[in-house]
Amino acid sequence: MRRYIGYREFVQRDQRSLVGTALLLTGSHEQAIRLTLRSFHTVALSWPPPLWENPTTHAQIALYRRFLQRPSAAGPTALVRIPPRQRLLVVACLHDGRSRAEMASLLGVPEKTVDAEITTAVDTLTKGSESRLITRMANAAGEASVPDLTVRSMRTLRRRRARGALLAVAAALVPVGLVAAFTVFQQGEVWNSALGERNQPHAAQAQEPVRAVSGPEPADRESGGPEPTGREPGAVPVPWQAAPTSSVIRYAVPGPCPDAPVGTPPARAGDATCAGWTLTLASGGPESPAPGLTACEGRKPCEATLSVPDAVQRLTHGDDEREPALLTPAISRDGRRIAYLSAAERRYVAHDLGSGVKRYLSPVLVPADTENGTLVSVSLDGRHFTVVLGERRLRTDFTTGALASVPAGQMPPAEKIAPWLRGRYGTWSDSPSGRHSAAIAAGKGEDLHSLHIVDAASRRVFRRLPLPEVRRPAEAEVVGWLNNREVVVRMSAKAKGDLLGFFRVNAVSGRAHRVPGLPADVPFVLGAAVTP
Repeated sequence: MRRYIGYREFVQRDQRSLVGTALLLTGSHEQAIRLTLRSFHTVALSWPPPLWENPTTHAQIALYRRFLQRPSAAGPTALVRIPPRQRLLVVACLHDGRSRAEMASLLGVPEKTVDAEITTAVDTLTKGSESRLITRMANAAGEASVPDLTVRSMRTLRRRRARGALLAVAAALVPVGLVAAFTVFQQGEVWNSALGERNQPHAAQAQEPVRAVSGPEPADRESGGPEPTGREPGAVPVPWQAAPTSSVIRYAVPGPCPDAPVGTPPARAGDATCAGWTLTLASGGPESPAPGLTACEGRKPCEATLSVPDAVQRLTHGDDEREPALLTPAISRDGRRIAYLSAAERRYVAHDLGSGVKRYLSPVLVPADTENGTLVSVSLDGRHFTVVLGERRLRTDFTTGALASVPAGQMPPAEKIAPWLRGRYGTWSDSPSGRHSAAIAAGKGEDLHSLHIVDAASRRVFRRLPLPEVRRPAEAEVVGWLNNREVVVRMSAKAKGDLLGFFRVNAVSGRAHRVPGLPADVPFVLGAAVTP
């Protein structure tokens, strides 16, 4: 790989600016990274560059040409709504600093056409203000989530080198094979004529049909032979892609965790030891079926389950040998979006079930990101997802794909008082807004057997609500918040722990209503407030 000396440094230096440019052109982080990798590959084909060539310019020109070959537009920004050529000219000339004469030569059009299209685009986007458009594009490109592309770029080069070696070997063997085939073909005619009838099959053999022996006989399968299985134990799941549906997520439960195969090496820090969550979807009726949903027989809403095989359940942290805690996904209050740590991609992802859009919420994780724990949460409106990686917090706007780091001073009040809540209550649940927390009091007097609603900013219990009435002595547990006003509580019998029911409790008035259809014997994550 001596030929590619300096290529890794070139990718590391220019990847952020190229991904920012590609993001402006496509509106999608996923497509931007794919477009950037292809432009890097184009530069690598002629690496090392001549002394008179700037590899950055070469990569930008390659990116422009690939975009024009297959233009794409994703996201709600105004920039992606204008025609592809206008979009390219605006980004290339006003953001990347390319001259208008250079772009006219690249596109094969007069310079006056370039000026006219840029003027039209600026009038459409910012009513003629170039400076304001330049500022907007700089901010949007600066918020691009840029993973390290050097490993993927170098892997592409290695595959290309291997293909080149195979082609060279094949080119050398073709003449030898042709000569050998010609020689064998001439000798084969003599041998066949000399063998005569001994080369012909017997009559009995000629009448027997040829049978395929590549698979088991039907009788073997009927007699209990092994059926084909799906993914082998221990295999890494593939990234999940949500099929568009109008159904919403009621709740999610963890799937079974199979035992690791014999001989499996111990898990390292940051390794996912178990993955797989099952979503229970509810639809409004036959007109909006969920994927895999069969006949509802008149029930409304209908329900179906959907598996997310790469959603991580258990994640090792550092040298802690204890059982890893359950890593839960985040589901928006309307049940239309879900975020989780992907075991296949080793990063946080979010999916919108209505549109099928997927967003990356974090870079690829390293062991240091998970040593002190990690989680993902979603805002009340389902637009913003926040990923906690140790001391870092990354917030992603799902609508635009913009990712920003959250300073420690902007933490929600409920997160700031987590140590105090842990010491007083042990377990609790934060509201979607992060301003309140709900916990079951275990004290005496007025605190006995009541639901506490805590104001996180002042650490004051401003609501002491009675728990729902049940016929037997019961214990209570906060499951989560349905919205900013309602808390779901699980009631179970003190004696044997039998489930007595789930209730949604109004955090202001204390009114309680039973919630049917939730699982009794497994932990779950709440989604939309839809009853079966």
